[in-house]
Amino acid sequence: MWGCQAPLSRPPGSGEAPMSQSWLVSPLATPPSFTARCSRSTGHAGFGNSAPSKEANTEAGRAELLERVLRDLEVHNAVLVSPSLSGRYALPFLIQGHHQLRGFVPIAPASTQNYTQEQFWAVKLTKRGAMASEGLEGEHPSVTLFRRYLRIRTVQPEPDYGAAVAFLEERAHQLGLGCQKVEVAPGYVVTILTWPGTNPRLSSLILNSHTDVVPVFKEHWSHDPFEAFKDAEGYIYARGAQDMKCVSIQYLEAVRRLKAEGRHFPRTIHMTFVPDEEVGGHKGMELFVQRPEFRALKAGFALDEGLANPTDAFTVFYSERSPWWVRITSTGNPGHGSRFIEDTAAEKLHKVVSSILTFREKERQRLQSNPHLKAGAVTSVNLTKLEGGVAYNVVPATMSASFDFRVAPDVELKAFEEQLQGWCQAAGDGVTFDFAQKWTESRVTSTDDSDPWWAAFSGACKDMNLTLEPEIFPAATDSRYLRAVGVPALGFSPMNLTPVLLHDHDERLHEAVFLRGVDIYTRLLPALASGLAGPPRWPAKALAPGGAH
Repeated sequence: MWGCQAPLSRPPGSGEAPMSQSWLVSPLATPPSFTARCSRSTGHAGFGNSAPSKEANTEAGRAELLERVLRDLEVHNAVLVSPSLSGRYALPFLIQGHHQLRGFVPIAPASTQNYTQEQFWAVKLTKRGAMASEGLEGEHPSVTLFRRYLRIRTVQPEPDYGAAVAFLEERAHQLGLGCQKVEVAPGYVVTILTWPGTNPRLSSLILNSHTDVVPVFKEHWSHDPFEAFKDAEGYIYARGAQDMKCVSIQYLEAVRRLKAEGRHFPRTIHMTFVPDEEVGGHKGMELFVQRPEFRALKAGFALDEGLANPTDAFTVFYSERSPWWVRITSTGNPGHGSRFIEDTAAEKLHKVVSSILTFREKERQRLQSNPHLKAGAVTSVNLTKLEGGVAYNVVPATMSASFDFRVAPDVELKAFEEQLQGWCQAAGDGVTFDFAQKWTESRVTSTDDSDPWWAAFSGACKDMNLTLEPEIFPAATDSRYLRAVGVPALGFSPMNLTPVLLHDHDERLHEAVFLRGVDIYTRLLPALASGLAGPPRWPAKALAPGGAH
């Protein structure tokens, strides 16, 4: 017996809400009572007393046979159950990817050794009755769109930016928005979706988000990180679910709602979707803000990414720490590993490392001893790389240590660099340092009630009974490039009651939190797109490449 159409209210023991689906049981393990309910049977193809079948001789043939059975039986929304030898049919059928199944239940199926782990990852599997399909019956269209965007593999180090740009162009067409593409470097495109305001003399509102996401370690995920799997509780698992494809779609859906309501605002709204943020933004926003296309936007204020907040409050970021990536290089006397050699590179490097880690501990204690301080208000540092040596029995002439400093906005940068120099000099001759990254344009966006942008933002949040927690962002975002050219920016991702899972395994976001974010932006945008402030004041000095002057 090959298959049967047997509608059930839910999978046995699943505990899920009822749904209409069919259970398709592969051959060789079908009880007679189940066979009696079949609308059609083709026998155990190629086994037992059935006639020989040419189709059963190849994987492609077996997959085609099972697909034809589905069509002939008119089975829809099926769950495929595959025990034992039936895997010879079920697995090729799954791997070919042309099926439309609600689920797959493997019961020690045969032939698993014929496929790679990557092939199984590519299959759209489900668990506990939750579905990974393009959009479930009853699913909110905004959630379906969000999951579709999450499936675009814009993962570093080889992001599919072309697919993301095509997706955004499609949304611009559907929403009746202007669409401009600015290639800031070969293969790196900033996509700008524009909703023109009624008063072009006013400065514009920028809604910024980045399209790339950080790498994943699939073996540590419960679900494929690019499947946008939604479990039975409504959590959507995907890389970018929090950082920050959720915000991108929330912008788009808020604009869609407002346009559908027939709303118009004095200010032009530009949604900018930029590449390369996860690796520093050097081929993204850093180049974009130096171009005439950016200046033509007449940006007056910007919103960018923030972080989730596990409490009932919403975090809003008005500044961020300056990333300094520093490599300390120590040179000294080489020699045989059996000797007590004086003035070695390792000895001197150890002194610098100890000085820096002592500073790190002081900053950690300062943070822990003051309950009013947040992580962004102190300077952090971590030792991230140690390099040197060629053999166990050779004392190296050169060794290096690399550090990731995140310098607080209130630190005097010249004095801090002099402190670095002092640590190196105290270690001895031949100890130097250089920068892989050195950001020196730290800016603070006003959170004073007298500031019209902050008043509009915080006032709209107050009207929605949102509790705001203003903070300094502990890491780095594209907001720093915007602030450096005179555009005030706030980092805000409306995710409260949500653990911070960006860059983590099993990054996820609840669909209800995502949808509330759409509601929040739908209220925020009218407040910010009104005529509350004048045109921007541009700085006299342009931002230098690399952020260092």
